[in-house]
Amino acid sequence: MTPLQKMKTMLSVKYHLLHECWLFYIQLRKHNASVNSTNNLHKLQYLLLRENHIIEKGLSMRNPRRGFGQAKVLMLLTHLDEYVSKFISIDKDFLLYPFSTISHYIAYTKETGIDISNIERVFDELLAKANCLRSSFSSNVGVRMESRVHIHAICNNSFEALLYSRHSVRYFSQEMPSKDVLLHALQIAQQTPSACNRQAWHTHIFTGANNHALLKEQGGCKGFENEISCSILVTADMNAFLSYEIHQVYIDGGLYAMNLINALHSLGLGTIPLSCGFYSSKLQSIKCLFNIPDNEVLILIIGVGILPDEFNVAISNRKNISCTNSYH
Repeated sequence: MTPLQKMKTMLSVKYHLLHECWLFYIQLRKHNASVNSTNNLHKLQYLLLRENHIIEKGLSMRNPRRGFGQAKVLMLLTHLDEYVSKFISIDKDFLLYPFSTISHYIAYTKETGIDISNIERVFDELLAKANCLRSSFSSNVGVRMESRVHIHAICNNSFEALLYSRHSVRYFSQEMPSKDVLLHALQIAQQTPSACNRQAWHTHIFTGANNHALLKEQGGCKGFENEISCSILVTADMNAFLSYEIHQVYIDGGLYAMNLINALHSLGLGTIPLSCGFYSSKLQSIKCLFNIPDNEVLILIIGVGILPDEFNVAISNRKNISCTNSYH
C-alpha cells in the first residue's frame, strides 16, 4: 500500500469513527433515560424499577437501619402517581410489583416501631386513584432468607439450578476467598465466547485497602461496602476492535463478566455486580487511581465473598418473557 493509500485509509477510518459518534449522540438524545424520563411509558417504567430496587436492596442488608428509605419511598410514590395519571390505561399490571414492594416495606418498617403514617396515607390515596386492591398484591416481593448449605447443595445440579440459585449478596462472612478458588473461577470464565476469539477481557483483583478504596470510589454499595473483602474489576481492551465494532468491547466484556459471576457462584462464592456506568471523568479517575491502562474499558466490578450461614436476598421479580420477547 502506497503512502497516499495509507493516508486515505486512515482518513476514512477517522471519518467513520466520528460519524458513528454523531449517530450515537442522536440516539442518546432521543432514547436515553435521562431525557424526558417521565413522559415516555418505557422510560418511566425503567425509572420505577430502579427506584423500586433501591427499597429491595435496603431490605436485603445484614441489619437494615430502622426507618431507612422513607425519602426514597416517597419519591417512588411520586413517580408512581405520574405513571397512574399518564399510563395506567396502557399497562396497569406493571403497578403490581412496585405496589407490592411498598406494601412489604410499610409492614416491615411498622414492625420495627417506626411511624410512617404519612407514607401509608400517600400510598392509600394512590391505590384509590389507581383503583387497585391490596388483595391483588404479590407476597413474593421484598427479601427472603437463604442459606449457604442450600446454595451449595443445588447450585451445580444443572445450568438452570445454577442461574435460579444465584442472587446478589450484600453481606459475607469475614473469611477471605482463597486465591486458588478465584483463579479457578477465572479459568472457567475463559470459556466465554468472543468476537473472532480475541478474548479482549482483563481482570484486576483488589483486596485490603485498595479494595475498600475502589468500592468507595464506585459508590454503589453504601451501607455494606465494609462487608466486601475482595472485588474483581472486569475490563475489556479497545485495541481489539475495529472502527465498525465500537460497541463490541462492551459486548465481549459483558459476556465475560456474566460468565465470571456464574463461575464464582458455581464454586460456592457469593457475588454482587457493581456498575461501572459513570461519566468519563469518573471512569478516568478510577483508572488513574488504580493504574488501569487507558486502552481498557471498565465493564463491571464484582464484589466477592464467602457466603455466611444464612443471609437475606432481594427477591427482585423478573418480567414475563412476553414483555421481553418478540417473534420475527
